[in-house]
Amino acid sequence: MKKLILFGIIILMVIPGAFAQFRIDLAIDVPVKIGISVSDLEGDSTNESIDVLEFGTFPVPEALFAYQTSLGPVKVGGGLRVFSLILESIAWPHIYSEIDLSPIVINAGIGGGAFMMFGLYNDVNTANLFIPDMHIAYKFGDTFRLGIGAMGFTGSDIYSDAFPYMIYLTGRFSLLFDK
Repeated sequence: MKKLILFGIIILMVIPGAFAQFRIDLAIDVPVKIGISVSDLEGDSTNESIDVLEFGTFPVPEALFAYQTSLGPVKVGGGLRVFSLILESIAWPHIYSEIDLSPIVINAGIGGGAFMMFGLYNDVNTANLFIPDMHIAYKFGDTFRLGIGAMGFTGSDIYSDAFPYMIYLTGRFSLLFDK
């Protein structure tokens, strides 16, 4: 019986991979608001933020290299997310779940734990820092999406009562490569 259960578990792990596909997202994110929410010892909270668009636009190129599979209308995947400031780039592992409600696409994911920096300064570090991210976009055709997203920063490497965040506009091409 144990062999049959083990065989069933192996089949359940292998079958989704047979139907998975490689995905590349190429995006430009424009920060709209950057802020931090802090709770003090009395339980009061403070939310301070700046409107980045008051100072002009600051587009940040982003790429996601992932392997995804479909579970009905929901796609799940994982890969490497990269942000570039031309002279310096940072990458981290990222897992996500996405639902396509044509023409609306909702994507939620989390990444972090390990960070690779390359460019003028090259380094690989681990940190107890995780980056939850969610964006909602309107889909134009099969590949192009325009939307809005929010990204936070959490983990024990950040002061426990602080939650930094960023709200951004995004334009992205999501390219799927079938086997």
